[in-house]
Amino acid sequence: MMRARNLLALLASIALVAACGSSSKGGTGTNAATTTKATTTTTTTTATTAPATTTTVPVPAQLAIWPAADVVFTTPEAAANDFLAKAFTPGPVIGPFVGNDQRSGEFQVFATADNVKIGSAKSTLLMRQLGPSNGWFVLAAASDVATVVSPASLSTVAAGPVTVKGVGTGFEATVVVRAFVAGTGVELDRKSTMAGNLGQTLPYSVTLDVSKASKGDVVVLLVQGGVGLETDPGDFGAVPVLIG
Repeated sequence: MMRARNLLALLASIALVAACGSSSKGGTGTNAATTTKATTTTTTTTATTAPATTTTVPVPAQLAIWPAADVVFTTPEAAANDFLAKAFTPGPVIGPFVGNDQRSGEFQVFATADNVKIGSAKSTLLMRQLGPSNGWFVLAAASDVATVVSPASLSTVAAGPVTVKGVGTGFEATVVVRAFVAGTGVELDRKSTMAGNLGQTLPYSVTLDVSKASKGDVVVLLVQGGVGLETDPGDFGAVPVLIG
Protein backbone atom coordinates (compact mmCIF):
# COMPACT_ATOMS: atom_id res chain seq x y z
CA MET A 1 0.00 0.00 0.00
CA MET A 2 1.43 3.36 -1.05
CA ARG A 3 1.97 6.53 1.02
CA ALA A 4 2.49 10.19 0.17
CA ARG A 5 5.11 12.45 1.77
CA ASN A 6 5.55 16.18 1.44
CA LEU A 7 8.90 17.79 0.61
CA LEU A 8 9.22 21.56 -0.05
CA ALA A 9 12.26 23.92 0.40
CA LEU A 10 13.49 27.30 -0.95
CA LEU A 11 16.80 29.12 -0.03
CA ALA A 12 18.82 31.93 -1.68
CA SER A 13 21.77 34.24 -0.65
CA ILE A 14 24.15 36.90 -2.22
CA ALA A 15 27.48 38.36 -0.83
CA LEU A 16 29.91 41.05 -2.13
CA VAL A 17 33.51 41.83 -0.94
CA ALA A 18 35.01 45.39 -0.90
CA ALA A 19 38.54 46.39 -1.96
CA CYS A 20 40.71 49.46 -1.38
CA GLY A 21 43.82 50.96 -3.06
CA SER A 22 46.63 53.46 -2.31
CA SER A 23 49.43 55.45 -4.10
CA SER A 24 52.63 57.42 -2.94
CA LYS A 25 55.25 59.88 -4.39
CA GLY A 26 58.58 61.37 -3.03
CA GLY A 27 61.80 63.35 -4.07
CA THR A 28 65.17 65.06 -2.80
CA GLY A 29 67.29 68.17 -3.83
CA THR A 30 70.93 67.78 -5.37
CA ASN A 31 72.97 71.16 -4.82
CA ALA A 32 71.97 72.13 -1.25
CA ALA A 33 71.50 70.42 2.10
CA THR A 34 67.83 70.68 1.76
CA THR A 35 65.56 67.72 2.29
CA THR A 36 62.15 67.51 0.70
CA LYS A 37 59.74 65.30 2.60
CA ALA A 38 57.85 62.67 0.62
CA THR A 39 54.14 63.22 0.48
CA THR A 40 51.82 60.21 0.50
CA THR A 41 48.21 60.36 -0.54
CA THR A 42 45.88 57.51 0.45
CA THR A 43 42.54 56.98 -1.24
CA THR A 44 39.91 54.83 0.45
CA THR A 45 37.20 53.18 -1.63
CA THR A 46 33.90 52.46 0.06
CA ALA A 47 32.23 49.26 -1.07
CA THR A 48 28.64 49.46 -2.24
CA THR A 49 26.55 46.35 -1.61
CA ALA A 50 23.74 45.66 -4.04
CA PRO A 51 20.45 44.61 -2.46
CA ALA A 52 19.79 40.86 -2.52
CA THR A 53 17.15 39.77 -5.00
CA THR A 54 15.01 36.73 -4.18
CA THR A 55 12.34 35.22 -6.38
CA THR A 56 9.62 33.55 -4.38
CA VAL A 57 7.16 31.08 -5.84
CA PRO A 58 3.77 31.45 -4.13
CA VAL A 59 2.97 28.29 -2.20
CA PRO A 60 -0.68 27.36 -1.65
CA ALA A 61 -2.00 26.41 1.76
CA GLN A 62 -1.86 22.74 0.80
CA LEU A 63 -0.55 20.71 -2.11
CA ALA A 64 -3.49 18.39 -2.65
CA ILE A 65 -5.42 17.31 -5.73
CA TRP A 66 -8.87 18.00 -4.21
CA PRO A 67 -10.69 20.21 -3.21
CA ALA A 68 -9.57 23.84 -3.63
CA ALA A 69 -7.70 25.31 -0.67
CA ASP A 70 -10.67 27.45 0.43
CA VAL A 71 -13.21 24.58 0.34
CA VAL A 72 -13.82 22.67 3.58
CA PHE A 73 -15.17 19.12 3.70
CA THR A 74 -15.75 17.97 7.25
CA THR A 75 -15.62 14.25 6.40
CA PRO A 76 -13.18 12.27 4.25
CA GLU A 77 -16.11 10.63 2.45
CA ALA A 78 -17.41 14.00 1.24
CA ALA A 79 -14.00 15.05 -0.13
CA ALA A 80 -13.40 11.70 -1.86
CA ASN A 81 -16.87 11.53 -3.44
CA ASP A 82 -16.66 15.11 -4.70
CA PHE A 83 -13.33 14.35 -6.38
CA LEU A 84 -14.68 11.23 -8.10
CA ALA A 85 -17.81 13.08 -9.26
CA LYS A 86 -15.78 15.91 -10.84
CA ALA A 87 -12.89 13.87 -12.25
CA PHE A 88 -14.90 11.00 -13.79
CA THR A 89 -18.30 10.24 -15.21
CA PRO A 90 -20.78 8.90 -12.60
CA GLY A 91 -20.05 5.37 -11.48
CA PRO A 92 -16.89 4.98 -9.34
CA VAL A 93 -17.55 4.44 -5.61
CA ILE A 94 -15.36 4.30 -2.53
CA GLY A 95 -14.98 1.43 -0.09
CA PRO A 96 -14.72 1.77 3.71
CA PHE A 97 -12.42 4.41 5.16
CA VAL A 98 -9.17 2.95 6.51
CA GLY A 99 -7.51 5.28 9.03
CA ASN A 100 -3.75 5.63 9.28
CA ASP A 101 -3.79 8.05 12.23
CA GLN A 102 -6.22 10.61 13.67
CA ARG A 103 -5.75 12.96 10.69
CA SER A 104 -5.18 10.67 7.70
CA GLY A 105 -6.43 7.55 5.96
CA GLU A 106 -7.39 6.13 2.59
CA PHE A 107 -10.21 4.83 0.41
CA GLN A 108 -10.10 2.17 -2.26
CA VAL A 109 -12.06 3.09 -5.41
CA PHE A 110 -14.22 0.57 -7.29
CA ALA A 111 -16.14 0.50 -10.56
CA THR A 112 -19.88 -0.20 -10.57
CA ALA A 113 -22.41 -2.01 -12.74
CA ASP A 114 -26.11 -1.39 -12.12
CA ASN A 115 -25.10 0.61 -9.03
CA VAL A 116 -23.30 -2.42 -7.56
CA LYS A 117 -19.57 -2.40 -6.78
CA ILE A 118 -17.67 -4.79 -9.06
CA GLY A 119 -14.15 -6.12 -9.50
CA SER A 120 -10.95 -5.20 -7.70
CA ALA A 121 -9.90 -1.73 -6.60
CA LYS A 122 -9.00 0.70 -9.37
CA SER A 123 -6.97 3.05 -7.19
CA THR A 124 -6.44 4.21 -3.60
CA LEU A 125 -7.23 7.79 -2.56
CA LEU A 126 -4.81 9.11 0.07
CA MET A 127 -6.67 11.40 2.47
CA ARG A 128 -5.56 13.92 5.10
CA GLN A 129 -6.88 16.80 7.21
CA LEU A 130 -5.10 20.05 6.31
CA GLY A 131 -5.26 23.79 6.91
CA PRO A 132 -6.58 25.87 9.81
CA SER A 133 -10.11 24.51 9.30
CA ASN A 134 -8.93 20.86 9.44
CA GLY A 135 -10.81 20.08 6.24
CA TRP A 136 -10.35 16.74 4.48
CA PHE A 137 -8.32 16.64 1.25
CA VAL A 138 -7.35 14.07 -1.36
CA LEU A 139 -3.54 14.16 -1.47
CA ALA A 140 -3.10 11.76 -4.40
CA ALA A 141 -4.43 8.63 -6.08
CA ALA A 142 -2.10 5.64 -5.86
CA SER A 143 -2.01 2.53 -8.04
CA ASP A 144 0.66 -0.05 -8.81
CA VAL A 145 -0.46 -0.34 -12.46
CA ALA A 146 -1.21 3.32 -13.27
CA THR A 147 1.46 5.77 -12.15
CA VAL A 148 2.86 9.24 -12.76
CA VAL A 149 6.56 9.12 -11.90
CA SER A 150 7.72 12.21 -13.77
CA PRO A 151 7.23 15.01 -12.88
CA ALA A 152 7.50 13.86 -9.28
CA SER A 153 4.60 14.46 -6.92
CA LEU A 154 4.78 17.92 -5.28
CA SER A 155 7.45 19.15 -7.72
CA THR A 156 7.40 22.59 -9.38
CA VAL A 157 6.91 22.84 -13.17
CA ALA A 158 6.72 25.73 -15.60
CA ALA A 159 3.46 26.80 -17.23
CA GLY A 160 4.17 25.28 -20.63
CA PRO A 161 4.87 21.86 -22.14
CA VAL A 162 5.28 19.17 -19.48
CA THR A 163 6.43 15.65 -20.31
CA VAL A 164 4.55 13.10 -18.19
CA LYS A 165 5.96 9.59 -17.74
CA GLY A 166 4.94 6.49 -15.83
CA VAL A 167 3.39 3.08 -16.43
CA GLY A 168 -0.17 2.22 -17.34
CA THR A 169 -2.57 -0.44 -18.51
CA GLY A 170 -5.89 -0.30 -20.32
CA PHE A 171 -8.28 -1.82 -22.81
CA GLU A 172 -6.37 -2.46 -26.06
CA ALA A 173 -3.37 -0.83 -24.32
CA THR A 174 -4.99 2.64 -24.41
CA VAL A 175 -4.38 5.05 -21.53
CA VAL A 176 -5.44 8.68 -21.16
CA VAL A 177 -3.26 11.28 -19.43
CA ARG A 178 -4.92 14.50 -18.26
CA ALA A 179 -3.92 17.75 -16.61
CA PHE A 180 -6.46 19.90 -14.75
CA VAL A 181 -6.43 22.60 -12.09
CA ALA A 182 -6.80 21.11 -8.62
CA GLY A 183 -10.14 21.72 -6.96
CA THR A 184 -11.80 23.07 -10.09
CA GLY A 185 -11.70 20.29 -12.66
CA VAL A 186 -10.79 22.86 -15.35
CA GLU A 187 -8.98 20.71 -17.89
CA LEU A 188 -5.78 22.09 -19.36
CA ASP A 189 -4.90 19.24 -21.73
CA ARG A 190 -5.34 15.51 -22.34
CA LYS A 191 -3.59 12.96 -24.52
CA SER A 192 -4.27 9.32 -25.39
CA THR A 193 -1.29 7.01 -25.69
CA MET A 194 -0.29 3.36 -25.59
CA ALA A 195 0.92 1.41 -22.57
CA GLY A 196 0.13 -2.12 -21.34
CA ASN A 197 -2.93 -4.18 -22.18
CA LEU A 198 -5.55 -5.21 -19.58
CA GLY A 199 -3.40 -5.64 -16.49
CA GLN A 200 0.00 -5.73 -18.15
CA THR A 201 1.96 -2.59 -17.27
CA LEU A 202 4.20 -0.85 -19.78
CA PRO A 203 5.79 2.62 -19.82
CA TYR A 204 4.14 5.62 -21.45
CA SER A 205 5.35 9.15 -22.20
CA VAL A 206 3.27 12.13 -23.35
CA THR A 207 3.70 15.90 -23.42
CA LEU A 208 0.85 17.98 -22.01
CA ASP A 209 0.39 21.74 -22.42
CA VAL A 210 -0.28 23.46 -19.08
CA SER A 211 0.48 26.99 -20.34
CA LYS A 212 -3.01 28.18 -19.39
CA ALA A 213 -2.29 27.55 -15.70
CA SER A 214 -1.23 30.48 -13.52
CA LYS A 215 1.81 30.76 -11.31
CA GLY A 216 0.97 29.26 -7.92
CA ASP A 217 -1.74 26.94 -9.26
CA VAL A 218 -1.77 23.31 -8.18
CA VAL A 219 -2.28 21.10 -11.23
CA VAL A 220 -3.37 17.45 -11.15
CA LEU A 221 -1.61 15.01 -13.48
CA LEU A 222 -3.86 11.93 -13.86
CA VAL A 223 -3.40 8.75 -15.88
CA GLN A 224 -6.22 6.25 -16.38
CA GLY A 225 -6.65 3.10 -18.39
CA GLY A 226 -9.73 2.96 -20.59
CA VAL A 227 -12.01 -0.08 -20.30
CA GLY A 228 -14.96 0.92 -22.48
CA LEU A 229 -17.44 1.23 -19.60
CA GLU A 230 -18.71 4.63 -18.47
CA THR A 231 -19.11 3.47 -14.88
CA ASP A 232 -15.54 2.12 -14.72
CA PRO A 233 -12.73 4.71 -14.49
CA GLY A 234 -10.09 2.08 -15.23
CA ASP A 235 -6.96 1.80 -13.14
CA PHE A 236 -5.83 5.35 -12.35
CA GLY A 237 -3.21 7.33 -10.51
CA ALA A 238 -2.86 11.06 -9.87
CA VAL A 239 -0.32 13.46 -8.33
CA PRO A 240 -0.24 17.22 -7.69
CA VAL A 241 2.42 19.58 -9.09
CA LEU A 242 2.92 23.29 -8.48
CA ILE A 243 3.12 25.83 -11.30
CA GLY A 244 6.19 28.00 -10.68
